[in-house]
Amino acid sequence: MNPFGVERRAERTLWDVRDVAGYLKASVSWVYKAAERGELPCIRVGGLLRFDPRAVRAWAAGPSESGSNMERRSARRG
Repeated sequence: MNPFGVERRAERTLWDVRDVAGYLKASVSWVYKAAERGELPCIRVGGLLRFDPRAVRAWAAGPSESGSNMERRSARRG
């Protein structure tokens, strides 16, 4: 079996709250609250929260040159 096939499938898979909490080393309740406040990028599927791994990694990496993460910076200060 091609080991890269598994990795490619994983990139197309959305994360759930527990996956994000594990990646960020945060509590599940913090992930729910941050997503509800709009601080953490998420996708709502019915009543479920799902997360694009690339978006979570970009968010975790910090503010970009374009300033698209301004909400995150202001939320951390206050």
